[in-house]
Order: sequence, then structure tokens, then C-alpha cells
Amino acid sequence: MSYERLFNRLGVLALFVALVVVAGVAGWHTLLNTYAGAWSHQPEDADWLLADSARQLIADSMADLDAGVVDHQVALLSSRAIGARAPGEPDQPRVNVSVPTAPRAWLEWQFLRHAAGVDDVLQAFELQASRLLRQIDAMPGDYRAYVFARDAVYSRAGALDAGATTAFVANADVVALAARSDGHLIPVVSVHPARPDAVAVLRRWAERGVRDVAWWPAQQQIDLAGASAQAAYAVMAAHDMRLHTRIGPGRDSETGQAMIDARALRDALDAGVAVTVSIDAPADNAREVMESLFALLRQPAYRARLRIALDGVLAGRRDQSVLAPLLQHPQFFDRLCYASGYPHSAIAGAIDLEALADDGFLDPALIAPLRAIYDVNPLLFMFVTLRQVRLPTTGLKLPARVFACRAES
Repeated sequence: MSYERLFNRLGVLALFVALVVVAGVAGWHTLLNTYAGAWSHQPEDADWLLADSARQLIADSMADLDAGVVDHQVALLSSRAIGARAPGEPDQPRVNVSVPTAPRAWLEWQFLRHAAGVDDVLQAFELQASRLLRQIDAMPGDYRAYVFARDAVYSRAGALDAGATTAFVANADVVALAARSDGHLIPVVSVHPARPDAVAVLRRWAERGVRDVAWWPAQQQIDLAGASAQAAYAVMAAHDMRLHTRIGPGRDSETGQAMIDARALRDALDAGVAVTVSIDAPADNAREVMESLFALLRQPAYRARLRIALDGVLAGRRDQSVLAPLLQHPQFFDRLCYASGYPHSAIAGAIDLEALADDGFLDPALIAPLRAIYDVNPLLFMFVTLRQVRLPTTGLKLPARVFACRAES
């Protein structure tokens, strides 16, 4: 059973009770190893462990990517600060995020943490970073990834709202991690536009060579049309910075839901900011989200500055509601960019291979070798799976340039 189906078929309370019972019988670690991080080998094991079918699948996926793979979204989990302070932002308020208390949110957090390779909360940042870099080092070719910081929630008046902050990753920590990654990681800072020092901080990061900024409008409670956002756009446009953000109903386990429509991106695009957008769109209301996004892409002035990141397009039932519309519009393929969405994509069953095959998006013969790849390297598994996905009936696949696109292209 996939991760999504596990949570959707059972009620939240019933699921929580059932998992507590299972944990008592089979052990908590067994439960996590089954439904969270289900690999049983390490990234370095691939050379001697994988069968010929899996090796050939990897080789085929890399064959036309001489310049390597560019992953446009890798997340880090909230954790205690590692102590680094970057000169560009010495005063960013750090927030210690509490573990969620709602049953479903608590379970999702535990699953995600385990999928990221974290078994010690006191060393969460170091452990997840180590496992990420080991997976990258074990890739068969060059692999670079944009790694995301995440700022706290601020009120419109600029006051820090630690209570509403459900995730926090400091800019200084991400920049420090990227600096010691041998060029494999590209830092994406997160500066809430309502912060009193937002404009100055963005300018300082730009002067230090950082070109990417991340916002989660729903979870960070950012008004994309507000005055503070407009001021941030002006700085980003002047310094050729790119905004990474999200559209769709951005669910937050603690604070509820908020709908961010693609039309909300117009202010940033009109200001001259390049935008890479991820799609949060459940199957039951994805049509409107996709139509509004395509409407922007049909306008030449917006199309030139707008890209779509592909993180999450294989999760749940988004193969039908998000992936299929994207594949049905090859005229927009040059605006797509590969994004793994790691570590969410590393959760066991987050990508339901059987469902993809049943829906015609994947050759059933590939399920076994793909599972074998997941067993040693979930990051590689996500890449290879998306390279093999096709549009049902036509066989149309995403071209190589989607997986190699860079910010400047």
C-alpha cells in the first residue's frame, strides 16, 4: 500500500490507534522501516548490489545527460541550529520548531524524518545532510541540487510569529552546507518579505552571490500581492534573483489550508522576477490550478520568466491531475525543470509504482528494477522513475533538457 493510500483510506484517529498497536507488536523501528525509509542498503552498495536490469535502467536514464542532472528542490528538515552564522545575515531570528502534536501531523513528521535518515534529533541537520551528500556522491554522473532554507512566519506588521512557524531552516546553515559540498549543492535562502530587514538582507545575499530565494506563501502566510512582497520583488529583479514558490492549496498540518492561485505570481513576473513554481494540487481540484498556470505560460512576457518544478508530480494521484496535463503540453516542456522534492520522495510508497503502471504511465516491467534502485538510493530512484514516465497511449516522455535545466537557461 502506498504512503498516500495508507493515510487516505483510514481515518486519522483510527490510523493513529492502529499504528500504536502495530508499533507495540512489531516494534516502532519495524514500522518506520516499512512505511517511512524502507531501504535496506546504502548508496555506496549500488556498484555490487544492483542487478543488470537496474544498472541498464540507470545507464539509459543518464545516457543523454552529458552535462549531468540539476535537481531544483531538495528540502532540509527543521532542527536545532548547527551554530554557523553567515556574515550576510548575522541576525536572522532562529525558531526552534516543536514536533507536531496532531496525530496525523506527528506521524507524517516521524515518517519524513526517518526517510531523511535521521535517527537522532540532536544531530538532525548533520545526519540528513550526510545522507543526502552520500546519495549524490554515489550518482553515476554529475548531480547538482538546489537546497532550501525556510524562514519563519511573520505578521504583516513584521512581527515574528514563532507559534505559527511549523518549519524553519536557517539561511546560514544552508549556505554553510552548500559551501562544503564540493559544488553539488546550490543554496536557496528564505527571507520572509514582511521582516523589517527583508530588503537589506536580500540585497546582502545577492552581493554574496546567492541568486535564489524560497517562499511558501500558505505556510509562511505571505501575501504575494502585498507591499512587502512588492519591495522584495524590486530587490530580486535588480539583482537577478529567482523566486521559488508554490501554488495550489498549501496544507499546513497545524494552521489549516490556504489557496494560492497561479495568478498570484503575476506581481513577481510583472516586476521582472524569474519564478520557479511548484504545484500543490490534489486530484479533486487540480484542474483550475493547471488551467491558470497554462494561461500564464501562454503569455510571452510571463513565459520567459516562469518555470515549473516537477517535485511532487508523482505523489498520490497527481499522475492524473498534474503530470498528465504537463505531458499533454509539449510546447511547455522547455519551461519544466526536474525537482526531486527529497526527502518527501524518499518516503516508502510516496511514489506508487503499481498505480503508475496501472494508469499507463510506467512499464510494469520496470517496477522491480526501480524498487531495487530505491533500496540503495532513493534520490536516484526518483530521478530514474521520472525519466521513465510516459504519457499513456502516446508514449511521450519528458526530454533530457528538463533534467539538465539551469537557472540561467
